[in-house]
Amino acid sequence: MNQMNQQLEQQSEIDKYNSQMTIKFKNKVQKGELCIQRSQNLTTLEFLQDFQINKLELRECNNMVPKLARSTIKELTIQFCKLQNIDSIRLENLENLNVAGNYELNNCSFERFKQLKQLDISNTNRTDISNLLLPELKILVLSRNKIEDLTSLSTLVNLEQLDISYSEGLDINLLEQLQQLRLLNISYCFVQSINTLKLFTYLVELDVSGNINIDLSSLKYLVNLKQLNIACTNTHNIDVLQSLNQLKQLNISENEIEDINDLKYLVNLTKLNISETKVQNIQMLSKLEFLKELDLSKNPEMNFQPLQKMVLLQNLQLQSNMLKQISFFNELMNLEYLNLSNNKNLDISPIYYLVNLTNLDISYCNINDISSIHLLMNLEVLEISSNSIYDIHHLQNFVKLTYLNLSYNSVKEISVIKQFICLKTLCLSTNKGINITPIQYLTQLTALTLTECDLYEISALRPLVNLEYLEIGRNNIFFFYPIRDLDVSVDVRFNLIIESSDFFTFFDTKEKSKFIKKRPNKQQILLASRMKIVDTTTSSIRDINSKRKNYYYSKKQIVEDTINSFQEKQHEILLQLTNKVVLLFSLLDEQLFCQ
Repeated sequence: MNQMNQQLEQQSEIDKYNSQMTIKFKNKVQKGELCIQRSQNLTTLEFLQDFQINKLELRECNNMVPKLARSTIKELTIQFCKLQNIDSIRLENLENLNVAGNYELNNCSFERFKQLKQLDISNTNRTDISNLLLPELKILVLSRNKIEDLTSLSTLVNLEQLDISYSEGLDINLLEQLQQLRLLNISYCFVQSINTLKLFTYLVELDVSGNINIDLSSLKYLVNLKQLNIACTNTHNIDVLQSLNQLKQLNISENEIEDINDLKYLVNLTKLNISETKVQNIQMLSKLEFLKELDLSKNPEMNFQPLQKMVLLQNLQLQSNMLKQISFFNELMNLEYLNLSNNKNLDISPIYYLVNLTNLDISYCNINDISSIHLLMNLEVLEISSNSIYDIHHLQNFVKLTYLNLSYNSVKEISVIKQFICLKTLCLSTNKGINITPIQYLTQLTALTLTECDLYEISALRPLVNLEYLEIGRNNIFFFYPIRDLDVSVDVRFNLIIESSDFFTFFDTKEKSKFIKKRPNKQQILLASRMKIVDTTTSSIRDINSKRKNYYYSKKQIVEDTINSFQEKQHEILLQLTNKVVLLFSLLDEQLFCQ
């Protein structure tokens, strides 16, 4: 009888939760779009029938059965929801369907979706595509499956974009009937030859990256290409690219290339990636007058001085180059994005010239002084984690910041952040002893990380009404106050949180604490469900929800155990302290006696 009452009570709580979430989602429906993520308890979407929703996204909603019919939805995403079939989806007007990451979906048919123009069935353990009879389909994503026979694709006469990346054992000769393709991704498919593609003259985007030792000679026929990726193909020279003068974006990274002089023929290039190559001389890049984005990362032997002539650059990546000086920056006044991360002992003083920067990454550079960036008042994204910074008052004028990462530094005082009224994401993890009180003024924050900051309480976070993600693991927090009734993801691992009528609890046993490890009770489960707890030391939220019926323990018992645990701990500490005091007096007595 007790078990039956518990089950009824549990179902009542779940129904109540569904009702609350239904109201919340109704209020969130704006501009015809709705996104629901990691909702473990919402099991129905019937209320959506009354709304004019054009786009619906469901991600990691494992217990939901998406019964959808006679709806206005034209774009539907159901990712990583453990979907086994699509029988309950009867949306005849659906144009865009994404069911990626549902491993049990296998070879189900999409034949009834006659209006589909875009379909993503990547990572669904699919082996057969013979039932993809979709005459209107223009975009198809089949990546990370086990498909070998592609002959049935010839029926897709309107197909323009095809992604079959990460498909081992693929025979691309079977694509011969798809010469109308404009975009093709066959990366990491163990392809050795692309001779078939010489007939694909309509191609404007091609990705063959990750196919080691592939023969690229047929590329010269694809003169209409605008985007090309040949990264990680063990390529040694790029002379085959000379005829591709329409190229605007090119990725030749992670190759054995030493000479890039053939790039001079690619006069329309706007974006170039030559990271992790053997290139040393980049003098010729100054001739590419339309080049705006350049990635030179992981090239420690490269001579970067020619960069000073590339005054039109807007995006530059120089991470992991063992740079010490950046004097060549003086003329790069148009730079908006700059990544200098992982250049140990870098002198960043010349950076103050770059007043148009909006995005700057100087993490992992062993910096202790950031005074030289105080003039960069247009910054919106600032990444300065993993340095030796303790003073941040030079950031006081950065009122446009939306993202700030100060993690792994020695910052204690952050009163300057009160002025960051636009800040959405703040990362302060591993700043031991930091005063988090000023955070209460950042009412626009949606994400906050405070892991390993030696915190004892977080009451200053209560005014953060827009918070969606909170990380406070590895602290000394005893009491966790729910941050209002928000749709919040919380990581509270490695703390000492205890039970109370207004809090959820768990005990830290991984740090060899003597507190007793308990399974979460009903209060914990419901609060965890509402706040989407990412992880605790006792169990992940997925375990909590999957085994919820086994976890009902009386609150009274947990409180009693908690009190007993604290009393034992308190007694032990008091005993140790007493012994130390007795020892101290004994030593004093001996000294006095000797005198």
